[in-house]
Amino acid sequence: MSLFGPKRPLSKDEWEWQLASFKWLLAEFGGIERNPTNVLVLPTAEYFPPTSGEPAEKAQQIFDQVRTLSGMAEWPTRLLAGEASKEANIASGISLVHENHAPAGEFLVKNGPTGEQLAEIRYNPRHLANPESLIATFAHELSHYLMANAKSDPPGGWDIHELTTDLTAVYLGFGIFMANSAWNFEGHSSFDQQGWQYERQGYLTERGLVTAIAIWETLAGRDPMAAAPFLKPHLAKDLKKATAYVHKNAVAQEIAEYDLEQY
Repeated sequence: MSLFGPKRPLSKDEWEWQLASFKWLLAEFGGIERNPTNVLVLPTAEYFPPTSGEPAEKAQQIFDQVRTLSGMAEWPTRLLAGEASKEANIASGISLVHENHAPAGEFLVKNGPTGEQLAEIRYNPRHLANPESLIATFAHELSHYLMANAKSDPPGGWDIHELTTDLTAVYLGFGIFMANSAWNFEGHSSFDQQGWQYERQGYLTERGLVTAIAIWETLAGRDPMAAAPFLKPHLAKDLKKATAYVHKNAVAQEIAEYDLEQY
């Protein structure tokens, strides 16, 4: 800690936007008193038991668990596999997989077989090999579904709703998955091939997401540092700094004083 205390983890504008957005989420969908099942979801078997080895069944089982943990188990949905990311061969024996081939997920409102409205959610099948990214995708798309029921515009308006959607996934308890999946780079090699895979998933930055964890877990009356053992090491360090700043600055009171009509 410096002489002047912990440093604000985000720019002034992003910090104020996060506080205003959490106030909006609380006003629209309530806090822990209204959603007592809200928890910090961990990447453990307690929250995600072993699944089927068959791809479609595996995806459906993970999706159903994310819905349950989000308190949305009864909301009408349909899960479909979308387009998979493809490798780009940039030279003989060298491949590159990047983020631009196919989206991680998609959310659409459709009519069901009897005319009722439901959410159609599509996922990138490549993410079946990375359950943490798949869970982050499902949390993000279900956050779209929740936000579609809002009675007012989010801070910043619907033009930046994807940023608010990431924040909503943290509000639903999936901050660890969102932060760990925000940026991935992997290399692989074999006797005849080498390659790299990089992916930017979601819309908030890694630091923005761990700051959101620090804010929301504090508002929920939980210790944000409970997330640290499950985060990538550099994110755990960022979480510690963000938590120190949140605790020093009485964030709950600051949020309570926000006037959303003035934001």
